[in-house]
Amino acid sequence: MSEQNETLYIVHYVYGGEHTFEGITNNFDAWLKEHNSCREEGTEEDADDFDVEEVEISYFEGGK
Repeated sequence: MSEQNETLYIVHYVYGGEHTFEGITNNFDAWLKEHNSCREEGTEEDADDFDVEEVEISYFEGGK
């Protein structure tokens, strides 16, 4: 039986104690860079502005 693992990150923006779902990614650093590329200069956010939950996914192949 073959097994493959992948780590995903569930991203929530945190402001004033409220959490807003932003997305799911397998590369938080790349996601944050892309997120900030759409913002005006000087308004970029950093990792501390987000609550990031790590989830490990396992895929199984094979059978009996």
